Amino acid sequence: MATLVSTAPSAAPSKKPAERPLIRTDTSAEEEDRLTQIWIDCMVAHGDPDYSAKKALNDGADPGQIVAQRGAPGTEAKHKQAEKACQDKEPEEIWQRAKRLDPTYPDKLRDWVTCIRSYGIDAWEDDGFLAFESLPPDPQMKKVDQCQDKVFGSA
Repeated sequence: MATLVSTAPSAAPSKKPAERPLIRTDTSAEEEDRLTQIWIDCMVAHGDPDYSAKKALNDGADPGQIVAQRGAPGTEAKHKQAEKACQDKEPEEIWQRAKRLDPTYPDKLRDWVTCIRSYGIDAWEDDGFLAFESLPPDPQMKKVDQCQDKVFGSA
């Protein structure tokens, strides 16, 4: 005779982090700019000192006044508060999402580098990131994107 044992649901359901906007290799520059602007607007709305200063400068504020505000007490705390409030709006690329969520990311990064090198592009892994001496020209960057899609998928 089998016995079915059920467990009571946990008091607090685990809160899964919100998905951030995804920048795929086929995302247009305009769409990437739009998604990034939504995040920047959120950072400004939540008082991030750096983005607020940039906005103030773009709006014609006195640069001397902006420089004086940088490094003022509490700016780091304001930045962290804005970052936390806006974290679900910050766009990320497929590899960034994999780095954040996929435990097999180190293996995939090595595969990505191997694929890129197969096209004669000098690339390497540097502390969990893809590295180049300088960014390859557009035709080669297309190969980097193709390798990214091959290794990480295209979402």
